[in-house]
Amino acid sequence: MNTTSDRRRSRSGILAAAAALALGSCIQGPWDYYPHNPPPFRGVYLNGYVLAGKPVDNVCFERVLDLSEEATQAFAFYDSADVRIAGHFSNADSLVLTPVVDTPNCFRGDTAALAEKDQEYRLSARFHWDSAGSKVVSVLTATARVPTMFSIHRTAAAPSFAKTGGVPSNIFSIPFFLSLPPNVQAPLIKEYGDSLGKYQTDTTGVGKYLAANGQRIQKRLLGLLENDHFVYHEGDTLFYLNGALNTLSHYYSSDRSADVGAVLITQRFDSNSSRPETRFDSPLGIKPDSSQYYFPGTLRRLLIYPDAKNNNSWNLLDSIGVVNTWFHTLRNRLYFYGFEKAYYDYLSTVVQTQGGGGGGVDPRIKPKYNVIGGNGAFVGGIPDSFDIYIQTDSLTKAYPLQATHGLFCAKDGWADSKDCREYYPRYCRERNYKPEDCAQAAVTACLIADLTGDTALHALCAPVADSARGNANTVQSGENQFCLEQGFPADKPACAGANRRCLETQGKDDCKRALWDYCLDHDWRPAQCAPGLASYCHDRPRLSETLCSHADAYCAAHPGSVLCK
Repeated sequence: MNTTSDRRRSRSGILAAAAALALGSCIQGPWDYYPHNPPPFRGVYLNGYVLAGKPVDNVCFERVLDLSEEATQAFAFYDSADVRIAGHFSNADSLVLTPVVDTPNCFRGDTAALAEKDQEYRLSARFHWDSAGSKVVSVLTATARVPTMFSIHRTAAAPSFAKTGGVPSNIFSIPFFLSLPPNVQAPLIKEYGDSLGKYQTDTTGVGKYLAANGQRIQKRLLGLLENDHFVYHEGDTLFYLNGALNTLSHYYSSDRSADVGAVLITQRFDSNSSRPETRFDSPLGIKPDSSQYYFPGTLRRLLIYPDAKNNNSWNLLDSIGVVNTWFHTLRNRLYFYGFEKAYYDYLSTVVQTQGGGGGGVDPRIKPKYNVIGGNGAFVGGIPDSFDIYIQTDSLTKAYPLQATHGLFCAKDGWADSKDCREYYPRYCRERNYKPEDCAQAAVTACLIADLTGDTALHALCAPVADSARGNANTVQSGENQFCLEQGFPADKPACAGANRRCLETQGKDDCKRALWDYCLDHDWRPAQCAPGLASYCHDRPRLSETLCSHADAYCAAHPGSVLCK
């Protein structure tokens, strides 16, 4: 569980748990099959990567938590740590790693020391930490091996209509049929030509014919088009495949050494891009709300392919498929990571089902870690990337992420996630604070404008802020937000009440909740978050001993604080 108070995620977790309980009442559980019942692991978990041509900056640790605990990267879970990596780098044969300033449970090496191909890197880590009230020492070791060679070809293959676009919703029309490549037309004419020709003028009979045969014809057409590819180059602009062709794939090939055991694919898309409609958006014919087209962030993990052969005895890494539905408009940068086999072993037995899909791991499978003295994975890989630009034709509807972002956050609540909380001020300013749910932002903005002397900002927010004066809750919320962000300045009259509500009262309060959200979003770094953390741990269950040990330190230094009672 993350420390961000993402209530939407909490609801989904509750639903998942309820579903699991419902299933558990009628099917056999893992206890019926697992050969033994291993004790729960109470040590340290490692996730680390060594990537050729890159400095080491992805080595993270976490003490294994109980189900009721929440993880945090705001503070270190340990009292002291010593993390080292031995192996040949571009300018050294060993590294002493240091904690990352804003995420102290993650460690990085010298930024000038680049990992190299065909090398082994041996990690050793020693932690002194508190485990359930007992001081313990954990020593972890692991070896990552960077493969010898991996690269993606600078050309790829896509279905022919990615070059032209123009797939209509009715793929049985004569104009669309005539636009098909000759090698696709010929088999369809041979198999269905007489019937399709006959029913072009029989408007009564064609509906009945397609109801009985349409799915079979479409499946045959997709199979033919899937094998009718053209080659394009990195950086080319192609059309999004819409309609019936929506789930076809682009294919990328690789050169690699035998020690590449899997290829992980991630995607970065433009923040100003649009998300085209897919066949999965309305399977029942009911269009989803446009807010559902929003995807937070601009980077996502797609899938991982193992070094294995498919049913046709082709190696999956010779033709790596990326499904068209994943593309956004504008630039899509696909990152391909050629990893050693240990990474796929870890993912397929610990993180996900085989092949990169979701759904979890069969609990009967024994996890495969390559860490001694702890759990997790420390693996080596070689990165490469491929850029493709996507456009849509007039038949494809796409939803701009900037437009859907606001709809998404307004629907679930602006305070529901860090992503929405951080977007709220910009969203409202870009719209001159006119949306109904921007009154609170207008009050906050005008207080900021008065503090900074920003006359342009004041001119924008003042009309809305003034009209909100009749709503005490809106004004109070806006003042709370300004005061907690500014550290409750004593010379601002509006902050006297906010200071009392946030820092001088017991029990939960809207001002406290806003302060907790702000501090969670900023890793409890600002000074006003020290008393905020005290109330976070004393007004709620102690969900993190790492966090709450710092709350205890504040209370020890401020024994009379009402926040500590």
